[in-house]
Amino acid sequence: MNWKKISPKLISTYVNGNHNVRLYSDGTKIKETINPDDDHFTYEFPESFDLKITDYCDAGCLYCHENSTVNGKHADLKALLPMLDTMVGGTEVAIGGGNALSHPDLGWFINELNDRGIIANITINQKHLKSFYDDLMDLYIKHGNLMGIGISLTDHTNKEDFEIINKMGQNVVIHTIAGILKPEDYHRLYGRKVLILGYKDLRRGHDNLSKHSAEIQANIEQLKKDLPMLERKCKLISFDCLGLEQLNPKETLGMPDDKFNLIYQGHDYDMFDKDGNITVSTLFIDAVNMKVSRSSTSQMDKRYSFTGKEDIRELLAKSCEGY
Repeated sequence: MNWKKISPKLISTYVNGNHNVRLYSDGTKIKETINPDDDHFTYEFPESFDLKITDYCDAGCLYCHENSTVNGKHADLKALLPMLDTMVGGTEVAIGGGNALSHPDLGWFINELNDRGIIANITINQKHLKSFYDDLMDLYIKHGNLMGIGISLTDHTNKEDFEIINKMGQNVVIHTIAGILKPEDYHRLYGRKVLILGYKDLRRGHDNLSKHSAEIQANIEQLKKDLPMLERKCKLISFDCLGLEQLNPKETLGMPDDKFNLIYQGHDYDMFDKDGNITVSTLFIDAVNMKVSRSSTSQMDKRYSFTGKEDIRELLAKSCEGY
């Protein structure tokens, strides 16, 4: 890897609920309660959220929990502008799909986020890296319009793809899925930032699990055994809530309570404290179908319609309804 080591700079500060937030250019986020006696964070608005902007994708992954296909539709991103106007600068948006790079208004939308001080990140499939590389580098990375790029690992044998990734800087995170990740993939994670996602038993993911449940579970069990080695060899490993459930890194890595509690940001469904304050920092927005929910794995009856004109605070509260 040939990128230069650059000291991170402070890019945003804001107050959310009962705490102060500092965000740095390398993705580091530091949160401190205003009252040092508080033992948890509360939120008035999401500090980050996942935003699906398209259901179009030609990758055809058998385990796609969004069921994206070449017949998938793009979202009307202009409908989201009133909501964007209510957001606080420094809020992070993780743009995804489908193939988010295929959306014709992606460049315009990212500029709209930047103009409001909103931090734009994107998740792409490794299969699309080569064909969209020039656009990705020229429009987004060189001009600083994208802060972070998640690349979903699909082919560890493609050396050309990883030569490209090595040129893309320090804010690239390799996304992997528990149950799909195999030991022969591990070497592509060494020295890199890695996000391990839980396997989502939804849509095509459900169909794939019903056909290959033994193999998927065996891969998860093997990954549990190999986590201590991966922690040593990777630059950074993080987990989504489902990954935490399926891999239990606290136990697998032998983490003491004080260390785990320092970095654990809470579960997507631990939503309120005893005083009724919201204690979750994220939500999922499906802009294609104009639905908001706790996460991308929420049951269909817990996905609520919205218009795009709501305050982002309203959407955070709406995502917590029914629990």
